[in-house]
Amino acid sequence: MRKRVLTVIAAALVLSMSRAWAEKYPERWVYLSQSLRDDEGAARGVQLLRDAKASGCTHVLFVSTRGHRLPKEPPAYVERVRKFQDEAKKLDMKIVVPAVATGYCGRYLDVDSNLVAGVPVRNLAFIVKGKTAEPDPAQNLDVSLLKPQRHGKGVAGTLKCKPFTWYRMTYEIVPAQEGRIGSYCSISSNGHKRRHSRTEPAVKKTDEGRYIYQNVFNSLEAEEVLVDIYHNVHKLENVRIEPAGMLLIIRRDRIPLTVTSEDGKTVYEEGRDFKPVVDPIVAVRPFPGEFPFDHPAPVLELTENSRIRDGEKLLVSFWHHQRIGSDQDNLSLQEERVWPILEKEIREMQNLWHPEGFMLNYDEIRVAMWEPPEPGEEKFTPGQKLAKHFRRAYDLTRRIAPQAKIYTWSDMFTPHHNARPFEKGGYYYLVNGTWDGAWEGLPRDVIILNWYSPKPEGMKFFSDRGHLQVLCGYYDGRNTDALKKNIHQWRTVAEGVPNVRGVMFTTWERRYPFMKEYFQLLDTYDRWKGEIPAPAKK
Repeated sequence: MRKRVLTVIAAALVLSMSRAWAEKYPERWVYLSQSLRDDEGAARGVQLLRDAKASGCTHVLFVSTRGHRLPKEPPAYVERVRKFQDEAKKLDMKIVVPAVATGYCGRYLDVDSNLVAGVPVRNLAFIVKGKTAEPDPAQNLDVSLLKPQRHGKGVAGTLKCKPFTWYRMTYEIVPAQEGRIGSYCSISSNGHKRRHSRTEPAVKKTDEGRYIYQNVFNSLEAEEVLVDIYHNVHKLENVRIEPAGMLLIIRRDRIPLTVTSEDGKTVYEEGRDFKPVVDPIVAVRPFPGEFPFDHPAPVLELTENSRIRDGEKLLVSFWHHQRIGSDQDNLSLQEERVWPILEKEIREMQNLWHPEGFMLNYDEIRVAMWEPPEPGEEKFTPGQKLAKHFRRAYDLTRRIAPQAKIYTWSDMFTPHHNARPFEKGGYYYLVNGTWDGAWEGLPRDVIILNWYSPKPEGMKFFSDRGHLQVLCGYYDGRNTDALKKNIHQWRTVAEGVPNVRGVMFTTWERRYPFMKEYFQLLDTYDRWKGEIPAPAKK
């Protein structure tokens, strides 16, 4: 009898602690990525809403939206959105929608793919042959300086280069044994502080069984780069690093194409001395907004009455796009023409969704601030520009949807993540400076969706500034132990931090079957937290 009473008391204590947790953090969120483009997808979306409600969720960050395209959407799409909204209302769940996607801007590129952030090429030498001009091959890097490394598993070496030159690297892997073909290349400078090779390579297999790898990089401020190619104990052949020419050239008034004589005294005119330049493949393969780099770069084609002569050396300057990874394109923070698109998006989203809030999607901005500054911003750092940009988006949203709550991700606005000063974080991807100080653009009523807090300082920073926060945990672990470790980490760093409103089940890979277990473990944390080993003392 006594044992039974003790069991009941223990269960009551656990229930009491769970209720205390729920009262302290009353909001439960789900990051919901589900297209409503067809009836089947809409049905899945409604079911996910029901599953989320059954797991205790109160809020949905619904990311599968295309606000700027809404006038083009068929009535059936709008009807599916209405049904999704009706279900959320019936379940008493609040919907938050994204807008202003700066770090992942693909949603805007069907309007104009030239709105991506530009990276500069300065005075690339072209040689005229007949009626066309292409990069001078004398600018190729000397790959003979690459020497075998790692017991024959690769080559590496430091090569002299010209700053702000756009290069394309090509090499071939010839299988020399059975097994997996593995290869990667790394281009870095300044003692590995700047890593230039940020794009996923393009790989093709020939009929002869060779694997041809291609990649691209801009030397930026470097005068020499460390090239490292790994090739998994196979044969490495035909390494070439050549100027990429006008590959993926971006055409906007703010970032012009400039062609001059070798001495710079004569500036040649597009349309008069050479035909209009564009990389047409940017907009057509496989659909608008894609940026493949494994195709011939556009050449400079002379007009009939050009002042440019055969054999002349030209200096060509322009801006190009560089993709991060396999799918990340960054929106230009310095282009005024993006603002009508962003305003249209916010307005259309408000008209269709009337959401609880807007998620201003400033996140992982990895290419920025190489374009000419706007008047009055000549001395702006990236952090200052981001602060101004965010405040403008905030004011725009407030004007269109004055009652909506405004959220943003944490990473670009804290010195404990992507807004670190240079002495702590070094270069941030392909940004011209650091994001230090970006948080100065955050009004106090912006709610932070904090997805990266390995240390308590990451939570305390926003709390001290007066921001409410939501803990965005999970990230696609595939078993109970992974869920527990994630929850334990967030519970630990949030301990004692005021103004934390709730917790989000954040799944990048749409692993919604783990959602119910995640929140159950969250509620029973005090029962199992002793299973998590304490971190080793240093």
